[in-house]
Amino acid sequence: MLCREIGLPFFSVLFNAAGKFKIIAANTQEVKETIAKVEEQLNDWLIKVSYGENALGISYQEASANDFVSGRFPRLWDRLSLQEEAKKLARLNLEKYSGSFRSYLDSFNNELTHPLCPFCGKRPSDTAVEAEKTFVQDVGSACTVCRDHIFLGTDLVKKNRVAISKAARSPFKKENRLLAPIYGYYQVSFVDDSLDELARTGNLLKLWDLTSDTQGMMTQNVAVKYLNGYVPTYTPEAAFDERITEGLNKEEKISLIEQIDRGEPKTLEHIAAMARRPTDKPGKYSGIEALGILKADIDYLGLLLAGGLEEKSFTISRLSTLSRQLNFYFGLYLPYLFSTEERYREIYTVFAGGDDLFLIGPWNSIIELAFHLQKSFAAYVCHNPEITLSAGISLQKPHTPLDHLAAAAETALKQSKDGGRNRLTLFDETVTWPEMAEMLKIRETLQLWLEQQWINNAMLYRLHELMALAGAEKRLVKNNNIYLKNLSCVKWRALLAYAVERNVAKDLKGEMRQETVRAVGAQMAEWLLQYGSKLKIPLWGLLYDLR
Repeated sequence: MLCREIGLPFFSVLFNAAGKFKIIAANTQEVKETIAKVEEQLNDWLIKVSYGENALGISYQEASANDFVSGRFPRLWDRLSLQEEAKKLARLNLEKYSGSFRSYLDSFNNELTHPLCPFCGKRPSDTAVEAEKTFVQDVGSACTVCRDHIFLGTDLVKKNRVAISKAARSPFKKENRLLAPIYGYYQVSFVDDSLDELARTGNLLKLWDLTSDTQGMMTQNVAVKYLNGYVPTYTPEAAFDERITEGLNKEEKISLIEQIDRGEPKTLEHIAAMARRPTDKPGKYSGIEALGILKADIDYLGLLLAGGLEEKSFTISRLSTLSRQLNFYFGLYLPYLFSTEERYREIYTVFAGGDDLFLIGPWNSIIELAFHLQKSFAAYVCHNPEITLSAGISLQKPHTPLDHLAAAAETALKQSKDGGRNRLTLFDETVTWPEMAEMLKIRETLQLWLEQQWINNAMLYRLHELMALAGAEKRLVKNNNIYLKNLSCVKWRALLAYAVERNVAKDLKGEMRQETVRAVGAQMAEWLLQYGSKLKIPLWGLLYDLR
């Protein structure tokens, strides 16, 4: 919108990721007035639909051509950053937008099923939505904005192309367009053809292809924009997967077959069910049904973009390339990985782009994926120690509201940040990525001991109790605040020796059993000394998989 009002081609946009953009425009009074006019128009609309919860600030910095040469550009970038920060602190014109919304109560229609939108609980429901019911289904009522969110989310994962056109002249049917055009001007529709006629009349503003095939090949005749990420859908094999069909009655199975035939996105319940692992017995599975919610982002990205390049190399082209390449990892590589790697096919991309991601999947697949992401991202940035990734994982049941899922994962991510960054938080324990590699090795060792019948489930639960004591001892020593009343935690060594002697290698005899007991006990003691309560990560992961 800003480019069109100024009269610029879209390649004047140098950066466009993570909710920010940068544009180079002519330094004229007309351009400055246009910026102010567009900003006011955008915020007028945002106030109308979000009541001040969302706002958009546009700042600018005057510059000469010489400010862009090598050696001088960093100072220009710093001046622009200061302008951005000032705009953030005054994001709304309080003189214009403060006070109550006087027409708010008059905007409700009490004859609707729900006068207040049941989705957002803020805006009044609209008669156009209740008359259509295509996307709100049994709920019946909704505001136009929530209905449009459902429309976008539904078709984004089902359609191949999206068109942006002028709302006043949009030819699309009601069920295939926004009821509340963006900024009151832009219409969004999902289409299958090339829309030649709409383009010839000048009403087609953008046409993007949303897809690539499993070889990563893109379409040849339409611009590509990866907005839809990756969403697991039902395949014909799902009808025979007992993890999904278990417990379904006849009507539910018919409904499932209909979803399979349409290639619908999998429900969160079915994604959680895919966490169960097949056992040696046909048709039998082990493990809990739970979702893993992963949030991750690049550490110190603002600092990286502001000072990650040497001054002589800090140019607008290198900075633009750095920003786009980081975005490509999240927005391009990850959806391709999920669509081509069988072990990650059940992972739902809520968001992946800019510098961060938000994923939902089977809890055990998400844990495996987190470690894979760190390794692949490190390789992607050529193992540069200054460019790192922090992540947080939360395990939840599939019926948990999405905002609670997001909040729990965000809390875990914050714990990783507060713990020093370049870390993962899982089961409320924060570890560095090298420590996470050790956690995975420990889990493999414990699983091998179980298979060899060197240890049993009772020993695992006993290890969990000892782990808490060892963790308390480590915190006690770290804080250097030792009192006699707190020293009961140091008895874990004696308790470990007793538990190992009673539970380890019970089927072995003589010297072989004694050697096994000594080896297992020594290894467990070493783990407890080194990692303390962090052993919760491999231990809980194994126990959840065995249930």
